[in-house]
Amino acid sequence: MTATTQSRPDPGSSPARSRLARSQHLQGERWSDISVMLGALSIVMFWMFGFGIVLGVCAIAAGVAANRHPAVEGSEPKSLEALLGILTGAFGIAAGTVFLTAALPHL
Repeated sequence: MTATTQSRPDPGSSPARSRLARSQHLQGERWSDISVMLGALSIVMFWMFGFGIVLGVCAIAAGVAANRHPAVEGSEPKSLEALLGILTGAFGIAAGTVFLTAALPHL
């Protein structure tokens, strides 16, 4: 009696797994994009009585989440983009704080 060997598909190469890996990779890249957008909005909206500060905190949080994502750790451009989001968020927080300290005594 001869044993026939069937070629079994590799469970790591299924289409569903590759879609999942691709979506997780894109999710990490989206966090860095979101960080930059929120940081830019925090700079533009610094004059809205605390809204720029909230956006800046969200930009920093999204930038940190992007930097810790495995898809972004290996990609230097996306890592730098996340760092840019963190820096713009910090600048938006600083601008919002300066505006609030200057405007609150006059209300």
